[in-house]
Amino acid sequence: MKRKVKYIEPDITEQLVEEPQLYMFDEIENSEDKELSFPHNFNMEKIRVFETFAGYGGASFGLKKAKIPHEIIGYSEIDSFASELYDRNFLNIKNYGDITKIKPSEIPDFDLLTGGFPCQPFSSVGLGKGEQDIRGTLFYNIVEICEIKRPKHILLENVKGLITNRHGKTLETIINKLENLGYQVVYKLLNSKDYGIPQNRERVWIYAYHGKLPSTFKLEPKKEKLTLSFKDLLDKNPSQDLFKDQKQIARLKELYNLDFIVDEPSCADLYNKNIRKDGISITILEPHHNKMRVVHPPVNGKLLVRKYSIHEHFRFMGFKDGEIKFCNQSYQQLCKRAANGWDVNLVSKIFKQIFK
Repeated sequence: MKRKVKYIEPDITEQLVEEPQLYMFDEIENSEDKELSFPHNFNMEKIRVFETFAGYGGASFGLKKAKIPHEIIGYSEIDSFASELYDRNFLNIKNYGDITKIKPSEIPDFDLLTGGFPCQPFSSVGLGKGEQDIRGTLFYNIVEICEIKRPKHILLENVKGLITNRHGKTLETIINKLENLGYQVVYKLLNSKDYGIPQNRERVWIYAYHGKLPSTFKLEPKKEKLTLSFKDLLDKNPSQDLFKDQKQIARLKELYNLDFIVDEPSCADLYNKNIRKDGISITILEPHHNKMRVVHPPVNGKLLVRKYSIHEHFRFMGFKDGEIKFCNQSYQQLCKRAANGWDVNLVSKIFKQIFK
């Protein structure tokens, strides 16, 4: 079945992203949040979860944050640093490893499959009919697992580029393959800044339900007025080793034509060569991009520009301090985990939409 998909043009940040003290997060917590009960048609005490492309466990953290009763029956992750961080936070959960080598029959039954899979173009096959072949892509392995296990729910996440013209056939194929397995599929582009976290992070969320969804179902949570600002999630006393020296700052001024003079701590968006005035961070990126900086007001005429700290990376991904346990990993590795992870605040709200 052919689908009409609305496409949008990508922005420069999303093109370049490679693939996730007590601060003021209480302001974005719903005081009425209680452990959720399921509609009668679910007929289950706990949601059994299998996480693919698990990273640090964004789906599991989201379910926990949403207070949804669940049991993690396993996960799949090939990055040793990511799996070490996952195991530090979720004890005694089996890592099934490389998804391309998993035998679906060996996975226990589960109700929810999650995954932030890479955005890979599919090959065209068949006499110019425009059919798309998913073999050889990692999405194929998701379909392979779901074809055997038939979980009731699937939640997938991808970069904004998935709904651009460049990947149009890819999205259509994802929807069609899941529909062929008996799933009703909805998708939505959501931005973290609309749900309580001051980060401009746009991601495509794809939800598939095995059966027919109620006509009133909406995947997207209700948008919220942002009560947190960029400066609210910064360290109170940032480590001095995060700061650039004056020679390095002079080079940044030369490269990006910025004066780095601000009245309050602000985000320097070096991709777009500006200092944001809206109190929002650019998309959290892997450290090697070197395109996101914190700028502080000058002190005694001295400019202050620095990197984000590890804790700041994770706060902008929806974590309160202490909610995730770190391993003895480098700055590079931990910040990479955050950049490639899920915003656990946003996904918790998505889960509430699904399981309310």
